[in-house]
Amino acid sequence: MRLSSSYRPAHGTDGTGEPTAVLVLHAAGVADRHTIASRKRWVIDVSVGGVEDGRAAGEPARAADRGGRVPAGSSPLRGWVVLSLAVAVLVAVGCSGRTPTAPAGAGPAVRTIGGHRVLMDVAKQVEAYFAASATDAFRNRRAFLATVGGQPLIERYDQISPTTTVNVQSVGKSLLSTLIGIALGEHRLRGLDQTVAELLPQYRAIMNPQVEAITLRQLLTMTAGLPPDDVFYPRVLTGGNWVARILADGPVQPPDQGFLYSSAGSHLLSAILRQAVGRSVLDYARQKLFAPLGIDTVPAAEPVEAPENLPAYEKAGFAWPVDPQGVHDGGGGQKLTARDLAKLGQLWLDAGRWRGRQLVPQAWLAEATGAVVPTGAAGQPSGYGYQFWVTEADGHHAFAAQGYGGQLIEVVPDLDLVVVVQSRSPADPTQPADPGTASAEQYEEIVANLIAPAIG
Repeated sequence: MRLSSSYRPAHGTDGTGEPTAVLVLHAAGVADRHTIASRKRWVIDVSVGGVEDGRAAGEPARAADRGGRVPAGSSPLRGWVVLSLAVAVLVAVGCSGRTPTAPAGAGPAVRTIGGHRVLMDVAKQVEAYFAASATDAFRNRRAFLATVGGQPLIERYDQISPTTTVNVQSVGKSLLSTLIGIALGEHRLRGLDQTVAELLPQYRAIMNPQVEAITLRQLLTMTAGLPPDDVFYPRVLTGGNWVARILADGPVQPPDQGFLYSSAGSHLLSAILRQAVGRSVLDYARQKLFAPLGIDTVPAAEPVEAPENLPAYEKAGFAWPVDPQGVHDGGGGQKLTARDLAKLGQLWLDAGRWRGRQLVPQAWLAEATGAVVPTGAAGQPSGYGYQFWVTEADGHHAFAAQGYGGQLIEVVPDLDLVVVVQSRSPADPTQPADPGTASAEQYEEIVANLIAPAIG
């Protein structure tokens, strides 16, 4: 759903009444909790321990495997250690005595994070890049997180706090693909060559032969030829039966004739999943994904996607809108926190494994996050999988969940890297993003040119 989220104040103000930006540092060995405000209205929050210990109960810690990667399920999102944008603040709070620096004549200072050698100043480089934008292109950024081997490298918030939920936009398509993979693993779906006519038989009377033959694979790869979003959303937001409208209108280009990005196809995936599992997509997601990952979805706002329901959506913590028939929006629009997205990224990085449990079939994620079809789209990644974009970062294979207006989860498996970006985005899906503000692709450039090269 293309609705804007509510932006609650961060952890306070600096006395001017303006919201603070929040940088959270979590460092082991700090005896007390400190809050420090600097001249630039930062709040630096240093606390003991970690956000998440991803090991199963009683599971011993395991050494990193070949290449320095912590084994899947061992400790995702554990021991949040953030490289400060002003590293000297660690001295101020007595965290480590002295910031590590390279000896005179030596190379740049590095430290080991998540089994990888990482340049110490990467967070400052990223912040300098944001500040250097002549057009203030990154002004809508609300959260920027990067983890290596499940351990945080950067965690930065602007005008929100770590507990604020934000509209993820089309990042939710990759979440839906993950649920489709689980359903296939449970044999609730037989395979990717099943047709829409088989999967949604209650609508067969309104399908023409071309629509009947559309396959699950074509929906997943955006090759079903269904209408693009600037056509789809104006048609359905006036009300009526979304699924019936999509099927009755049919494709705008022949299926399998090339990539055509369409949230209409993603919404059919949601309807297909609901039919296959015999319950709402949210109920299924709670049991199979959200609860195991520790993502809070109670209470849940499930408003019908319509302009008059914006206030309820904006006030909600977790939300997943529905169409007038109660089918959860397959195009996205869930409201989640940045740390929720980091958990999803870590799950994908670890081939579907979390706390010693295989939540998602490994084979599914390997296929879904590979380049199944070329996109041929200027300014976008060159490949597309099953509701995942496929790209590269500094020569390394990478894949991403992207959302309108600057939403991103990018995973670089070789580097054990997960990057999350959340941004303010427009409420109305028929309206453009704030002119001149950064897209998901621009944040991917930061990953490729600044973050990935800093990790060895």
